[in-house]
Amino acid sequence: MWLLRIFILCLFILSSTSHAFEVDKDKKTFEKGVRQYSIGSYSTALEYFFRLLKPDSPYYRDTLLMLSRTYFAIGKKIGKKQYLWQALNYLQLYFIAMGDRELPWDYYYMKARIYESLGFYEQSLAIYRVAFLKAKTEKERIKTTVGIIRTAVWVRRPDVVEEYYILISTAKLSPEEEREVEFVRGLMLFSRGDYRKALPHFLKVYRKYENYLIDNPEYYFLVAENIYRVGNLTLAEQLLRRIVSLTRSKEVIRKSILRLGDIELRKGNKKLAFVYYYSVIRDAPKSQEAEVARLKIIPMMRDPEIKYRTTLTEDEAFKDSIKYIAHLLVNYRTTYVGIYALADLGYLIFDIGAPKSTFERLLWEVSLVFPEQVKYEQREFLRLLWTPYLLRLPSDKLCKLYRSNTRFFKEIFTREVLLKVAGALKSCNMRRLRIDLLRFMVKKWNSDNDMILMAQALYDNKDFLDAYNVLKKVRNKKLCGYQKLLFKLGIFLERSVPSNLKILKNSCAKEKDPEVPAIFIYYLVKNGKLDESFRVFDRNREMLRKAYGSVPVVKAALSVLMEKAVAEERYGQAYSISRELVDGGYLDCYTGSILVISGVRLGKVSEVSEVIEKLKGCRDTISRLAKTVYSDARLEEALRGGRTF
Repeated sequence: MWLLRIFILCLFILSSTSHAFEVDKDKKTFEKGVRQYSIGSYSTALEYFFRLLKPDSPYYRDTLLMLSRTYFAIGKKIGKKQYLWQALNYLQLYFIAMGDRELPWDYYYMKARIYESLGFYEQSLAIYRVAFLKAKTEKERIKTTVGIIRTAVWVRRPDVVEEYYILISTAKLSPEEEREVEFVRGLMLFSRGDYRKALPHFLKVYRKYENYLIDNPEYYFLVAENIYRVGNLTLAEQLLRRIVSLTRSKEVIRKSILRLGDIELRKGNKKLAFVYYYSVIRDAPKSQEAEVARLKIIPMMRDPEIKYRTTLTEDEAFKDSIKYIAHLLVNYRTTYVGIYALADLGYLIFDIGAPKSTFERLLWEVSLVFPEQVKYEQREFLRLLWTPYLLRLPSDKLCKLYRSNTRFFKEIFTREVLLKVAGALKSCNMRRLRIDLLRFMVKKWNSDNDMILMAQALYDNKDFLDAYNVLKKVRNKKLCGYQKLLFKLGIFLERSVPSNLKILKNSCAKEKDPEVPAIFIYYLVKNGKLDESFRVFDRNREMLRKAYGSVPVVKAALSVLMEKAVAEERYGQAYSISRELVDGGYLDCYTGSILVISGVRLGKVSEVSEVIEKLKGCRDTISRLAKTVYSDARLEEALRGGRTF
């Protein structure tokens, strides 16, 4: 019996020793996997972790979490979402394996990062905020805060950014934390369009932590993109080339090659730009970037050499470009590619002078665009293709195009184009739309010239008081446009405005504008300087006569001048001006009346008899006076001639 007991005891000892050995072996395997993960040897790490996928292993749950981390790191590095989904699957298995146990910070943080990388920013932000509550160490809080800020930037939540940025702005950071925080500082500025302010932060990350960017290729591309937007094409090209050679994300590499093509196009090197664009098509013909590359090449086909090179390919997009663009618009209108297709459609319509029905199609396509969804590179492409044509498009077409989607033009095109649109709207007599556009321009650029244009538009609309209130905001009071409008508003508001004719003369010395002498005439008359006002008229006689019917201030000035001449009994001068205007086709109740009154006083009753016939329908005071003066003169002639009148 004692031998049996000894045998059982030995078996128990051997079993315990074997189990302890197994646990010790699993521990070493797990530690080796973690070590390989930490040095970036993800394939080897996976081999170790797969050995531990045994539900009875004490390292089973930790292994599932590490598998999720490893697949996530692989997915980030090579840019393939299938690995990110695999990471999410293992994280879900970890959740199940935890059962009723409390989930740690690692779980929530990992899940938020995966959702962020998959583009589910709203969900990611919500999970990051849960992770923040689960954080137990300062390191965990900092990493979570960086994630919250980053996703808040993507979803345009500046309130969240400001709330959490305070928590890391003064924190003492490790080198690993510093690279994350430095990048997110640049990202915050980049998202606001402050590319120059973002540049130092991104350059610091690039110079000190390039490996971090290599492991996160989309971040590396964002750094290069920021440098491109600043305008440093040489440095941007350098970084984009490094992305192509050092990173493994195929999507990011294709985007980088497209940008390299854009840089060459800006340099004027169309041949090399074509090489870059076509390499994307050749390597991944069905990718989104390949579609964009085709749409970038199509406008370049005006160049005979580029056209010849496209004929050497078998790509259908270059054989029938119009059909290809129409296909994309029908099937991908609301996608990233759709805006590029719209840009090409507009370019072709502008370039070939398409018929009305095709132009109407363009109006419809433009009306469907939500401008806030148009990205920087798409706006850049639209401006590149459309701007030269918009600047010379007839006013009627430009007005229709602008009316189809006013926000599209306001948010995408430059001040130069919007000024052209404002001019077209004036020609189309679309006053309210013009005022709205100019108000937008004043708010966006806040330049003196824009404020003067805005005030001028209100003046044209006879909103004189509003125009004056806008004009008061102009900083440079010596601008000719400011001075002219100030004096004109003084005329039509019938109120005193702070003005000085000497400043007007100096500011508008080189202007060949009938409004300037008209303003001088008006104010000289009002100040009792009639002789000087006639001298100004004589020096600008022809220009003023031509502008009388179309320029309100000229009409006001000459009316005041003629009226004052009659009042001062300077009939010869009043007759000369009114006769010139009437003979020039400007016969109205006022000029006709002045001509009749001054003509009668000069004894030229018969010469104004044809004019009096045309005043029969006039009912204003001066017309009634002219008719009375003429009747009295005819009566006097009749009495002197001894005949009945």
